[in-house]
Amino acid sequence: MSEALYLLANSHYRVEEYSDAANTYSEVIKRFPNSDIYRNSQYGLAWSLFQQSKYGEAYQVFNTLSEGYDSIAIKSFIWKGESKRYAGQTNEALAIFQNFLVKYPDDPSTTLVENLIGLIYFDQNKFEQSTQYLTNATSSEDPLTRAKAFTMIGEIELQNKNYIKARGNFDPAVRISSEESEVHLRALLGLGVSLFHLGDYNEAVENFRQAETIDPAFEQDKINFYMAESYYSLGKYQEALSRYNNIKSTEIEYVRQVTYSKGYCQFNLGNYSNAAYLFSEFIQNYPDDFRMTDAKLRLADSYFGSKNFAAASKIFKEVFKSGKFSSDDPYTYFQYAQALYKSGESNAAIDEFRNLQKKFPDSKYGESSLFTIGFIRFQEGEFEEAINDYRMVMQIYKKSSLTPAVYYSIGDAYFNLGEYDSAIVNYRNVLAKYPSSEYAYDAINGMQYSYVAAGRSNEAINLIDRYVSQNPNLKFSDQIYFKKGEIYYSQRDYENAKLSYQEFLVKYPKSSFVPEAYYWLGKSSQNLKQDDEAIFYFSKVFDNYPGSESAAVSVIELGKMYEAKGNYQAGIDVLERASSKLKDSPRLPEVLFLKGSAYIKVDDVQKAYATFEELAMYHPETVFADRGKIEMGLIDLAISRFNEADKNFLDVAGRRTDDLGAKAQYQYGVSLFEQGKYSEAVSALVRVRTVFSQYEPWISRSYLLMGDCYVKMNDKRQAEEMYRVVVTKHKGNELGEEARQKINKLK
Repeated sequence: MSEALYLLANSHYRVEEYSDAANTYSEVIKRFPNSDIYRNSQYGLAWSLFQQSKYGEAYQVFNTLSEGYDSIAIKSFIWKGESKRYAGQTNEALAIFQNFLVKYPDDPSTTLVENLIGLIYFDQNKFEQSTQYLTNATSSEDPLTRAKAFTMIGEIELQNKNYIKARGNFDPAVRISSEESEVHLRALLGLGVSLFHLGDYNEAVENFRQAETIDPAFEQDKINFYMAESYYSLGKYQEALSRYNNIKSTEIEYVRQVTYSKGYCQFNLGNYSNAAYLFSEFIQNYPDDFRMTDAKLRLADSYFGSKNFAAASKIFKEVFKSGKFSSDDPYTYFQYAQALYKSGESNAAIDEFRNLQKKFPDSKYGESSLFTIGFIRFQEGEFEEAINDYRMVMQIYKKSSLTPAVYYSIGDAYFNLGEYDSAIVNYRNVLAKYPSSEYAYDAINGMQYSYVAAGRSNEAINLIDRYVSQNPNLKFSDQIYFKKGEIYYSQRDYENAKLSYQEFLVKYPKSSFVPEAYYWLGKSSQNLKQDDEAIFYFSKVFDNYPGSESAAVSVIELGKMYEAKGNYQAGIDVLERASSKLKDSPRLPEVLFLKGSAYIKVDDVQKAYATFEELAMYHPETVFADRGKIEMGLIDLAISRFNEADKNFLDVAGRRTDDLGAKAQYQYGVSLFEQGKYSEAVSALVRVRTVFSQYEPWISRSYLLMGDCYVKMNDKRQAEEMYRVVVTKHKGNELGEEARQKINKLK
């Protein structure tokens, strides 16, 4: 009878009926205390409790069993520790495992226990202690225990950026683990990441591909990300772009990195307009990102690829290139130090740059290393230290080719310290000693900003006049003179700004800045309420310089001005021409949106809808495409084409979490209301409140419409409650008054 019950309990356990198994094991224990299967039944009971997450009860049984000396006692000793670990009582678990090692030092299970101790220390971020125990566990006779230990050590070395050691641990973990196990997948992923950081991109891709083949759902975003990064490093930009596009995560760091990397892919594929759009989006969305200078440089390169050299020349150009470390080669050493800096290890990079300068003082990288130390200090905001490091370049290398850059950089450091006179002195050193240097233009900029910041704008103007007069043949004289207009415009002195831009056009009629000068003449005239002149200048940019960056923004200004004047047809005419002439402009989506909006103003709904449709189809990743979809939805709604309206509204509301998403979600609620689906409308409008809670007035409008829904459903109490929320939020304004009137109608 006891054996039959025991077999029944085992059957329950095998089919995961743990509660029935526990009851049956308990019956055996209670009825047959002297049976040969008594301890086995206790062990089965403990496991059944453990599987039900009843870790405290499981511990009690395992603890009783562990007091013996048979194989069950040894196993139970381990599993009473596991019960504590799973219950979150890691210190008690740790004490149990350490007692096990003392009690059973020669038992084959010691490596398993050491692995478990290592795991606890790993979870506590005590990596040194973890590695000590995990190293012992790698000698286990159990392949799974060894694989887990090697994998965890590999992950520790990854965190410590010891990629060679990480690879050395992931590699055996892959070899000894079975393909169907999770540890095998984690080891493949870790090995791939290690190889990626070691520059072995082909092997990294192969490991990621193996993991993907075994389980396509395993760590999809990580695998896609590292495969994309590996492909990029191999120069396979289209494959990299495809992988970046497969990343679904909405985590800010993923989105940030993917936007940045996709910009690089598009640039290297020669898709310069797409690259310009992506880098512009990155700069706009992440202004505090540490890669901002680099993103601006890539944007400049994208403009160069589009042959928009004037726009590109405004952006600083500084590139750090990485390379493998070699202690006998100054170039490779320099690249290694740069790689350290780019990976965020600034202090280690500074140490390596100093070592390089001492080891190879006569190489061209010696002075560059000292200069880069100053640059790093500058980027870290340590401006006084940066000044000292920059000066060290000139002290050690009296005839350094970097001297103009050093003076300019010291000027920048003083500027950031607010010591404008000292900044001006160093900028002036560039102009006086190296007037033809590539830093002369930047030095002029620095002096200009210093004078303005010090409240001495007139001196900045005088500086420009004097410098251009003394150096009339410099290739960037036109850029420097152009700054006069910028200074006046920034001070809202629009009359003098106009005069300066007009003088610029006379002085430099062939400059690449001519289109931009006409644009700012238009803006200055606009601010002076001289609308006819503004329209003339904006039109001149578009008509005469359609390939310039200023052409698109001029058209946009024209469209807005014609709309403000109510001259919609004139706006349509210029926007129609622009949409065909500015096909490669990153501002084309905005032009198309303005054109569609202008058609709505003249009640040409069909052309408006076609324009928005074109915008959504060919520029789907832009904000204007989503704005266009909302407009399409509103047109559909107006003619009771509800299915199409709902499709457009839901598409935007489902992807965006900003004001546009809130508007789309609200309009979806309006559509449901118009269809008489009042209950569904309420649900849709509640989502405005829960998902877009920070976007007024859509929240209050949703409350108003929910109130209307409840009126239709004859629930006046709920309706009044909705309206009162709006009255409370908007006392004395239009929305509040509308809600108050709705309450009065309920009575």
